[in-house]
Amino acid sequence: MAKQGQDFERWVKVAAGSERTDNPLNIPYDIAVREAVAAAAFVKKYWEPDGDRPGLKRVKSRLPASSGEELLSIVHAVQEAQTRLLLIVDPAVADLGERARFVVDELESALEFLLDDDVDEPADAQLARIKEFHAQDGQRSSALSQALRDYAGLAEPLKDRLVEADEAFDVRLIAEARKLAEDLQQRALEAAPEAGASPAATTIRNQLLHLMVQRVGSIRKTAAHVFRRHPEIAREVTSAYERRRRAAARREKARKATESGQANGKPAAAPVPVTPAPATPAPATS
Repeated sequence: MAKQGQDFERWVKVAAGSERTDNPLNIPYDIAVREAVAAAAFVKKYWEPDGDRPGLKRVKSRLPASSGEELLSIVHAVQEAQTRLLLIVDPAVADLGERARFVVDELESALEFLLDDDVDEPADAQLARIKEFHAQDGQRSSALSQALRDYAGLAEPLKDRLVEADEAFDVRLIAEARKLAEDLQQRALEAAPEAGASPAATTIRNQLLHLMVQRVGSIRKTAAHVFRRHPEIAREVTSAYERRRRAAARREKARKATESGQANGKPAAAPVPVTPAPATPAPATS
């Protein structure tokens, strides 16, 4: 926490120069932070060239060697700002949020793995609707509470199949999700946000988020250029969450097209092939 405090002081003045005070994220907060950490690691991993594979070092005038270390420091500053904000507006999330998000991520990943089997069933549409509904959730107790209930509700009738598909799946997560949802809701009702402090803390957090998003974007653009003949490497620093979301949207579109064709008496269209993306673990206060 002391390190995060130091990084916060280091970057808050830099971020204050931004005229943007809106929340720049279009993906959940936790995933944005994880992807920023991954981008920082990417710089270190591919800085030096290796045989025929180029290195980021060749564009050091645009992307300095310190870029990865600085991005990691900005992430720490963002986390400190987020914690300060949550302690004001939603202390329940500060206490229970980390575990709640872990449980949501575990249930979502397990359900997606089970249902991504090229077999169309009602649960596929249910999962797609739940994911779409919660895609832009903020990191607030109310949003987390509802997500926990929704994923637990879908997982309950599928728990035997979830274990069959992945023997390591812990069915106790379903009951824990419901318990966490109740605890978050109750704690939120008991907490009274401190008047006046929230807007300032939100502005600081959002300015730091803009700084983080800009640095991640710069690394991704640079990687796309340097590794344009090595797409498998450039892909490492792209957003796995966005790839999964696009794949889910394509599956849902194909499902609706099939249903529409069948309703009109037309032959079912061939399913759109979807390249499975790696699972990502699992949002920011608006």
